[in-house]
Amino acid sequence: MKIIFLCSGNTSRSPMAEALFKDMLRDIDVSSAGFSTYSGEKADEYAILVCRKHGIDLTDFRTTNICDVDFENADLLLTATVSNRDKIRKLYPNVNAYTIKEYGGACDDLDIDDPSDGGLGDYVVCYFEIKEVLERIIEAHGELVDEDCE
Repeated sequence: MKIIFLCSGNTSRSPMAEALFKDMLRDIDVSSAGFSTYSGEKADEYAILVCRKHGIDLTDFRTTNICDVDFENADLLLTATVSNRDKIRKLYPNVNAYTIKEYGGACDDLDIDDPSDGGLGDYVVCYFEIKEVLERIIEAHGELVDEDCE
């Protein structure tokens, strides 16, 4: 299964989601990209710091612009916001695209707020929000879990 996480800048939310999901499910193809980024940039320093504090290394992470991604071969696109979901659905109407929260079973407040305008505390909140939703996704969608990873 190939899953791509999407957000605006690919420096905070989607890299954290990618890294967390890779840590939780080691045998699936997970990547991330952003709508408003240049490929090859580093993750946000606060995102790196928060992930490091929880045993996840983002220091080698590099951003990817959506123009550099083959979405046609993706099984699932998970976005940080409804607006990102709607944009990707317009660009690629044949892909399965949901917000991360929506795929995790949420019915309202489907956005994960961008912490980039805030401080370290906002990144901590974002990290745990993403982690909680990804755990719900794994529980709700057992087919994502490889038997060797259980």
